[in-house]
Amino acid sequence: MLSEGNDLLKSQIKLWREKIKPNLNQALELTPEDKLDWVPGEKMISLGKVFLHIAECSDWWYGEVMKGEKATELAFMDKPCLPKEKVKEYLDIHWERLERFFADSPEVLSKTYKIEHEGKTYHPEGYWIFTHLLEHDIHHRSQINQYLRILGITPPKM
Repeated sequence: MLSEGNDLLKSQIKLWREKIKPNLNQALELTPEDKLDWVPGEKMISLGKVFLHIAECSDWWYGEVMKGEKATELAFMDKPCLPKEKVKEYLDIHWERLERFFADSPEVLSKTYKIEHEGKTYHPEGYWIFTHLLEHDIHHRSQINQYLRILGITPPKM
């Protein structure tokens, strides 16, 4: 298990399971179907696509970079958001993917991965990827909650 012998990781995984996951799931429940393509301003990502972006991020970092599985792009800027039920399915896949990560061997955290992007090569360690995914979910949870507030919807309690 990923957190074996590491109390910090145990706490971070607990935070993910007990606070971030329920909060994001509740936020999606509160999101009206007709607001999935709503954006608060020009050239911003829509509310529904923020949820999809969360799912595609773990697919890319854990699935593609760490496990060599081809990731699926979901939050196309030039297309309408998927229906709410599909968004929920992809968010559920995100949680399942994280549980696979949490069940992985601690060695994946110290391993270095290779990424080629825009002509440059990067070598992040697994621990950086883990921390980035945690930060990413927290960041976008805040964004979603702000979008809900703008729409006059009280976001879930933390």
